[in-house]
Amino acid sequence: MEMEETTRLQQAWEAKGSPPCDHPQKVKEYVKGMKTGDVVCTTCGEEFRRS
Repeated sequence: MEMEETTRLQQAWEAKGSPPCDHPQKVKEYVKGMKTGDVVCTTCGEEFRRS
């Protein structure tokens, strides 16, 4: 998922009042096609740093 899409998901989730999310699916995050090393919840947009 591109970082811009992550930002849109986060904003939409905040507009819903930031309800709890179980993060059912996570995908790798990219910036202009390059991996950031993070994964992102496809539901709420929360980013998880990979070690």
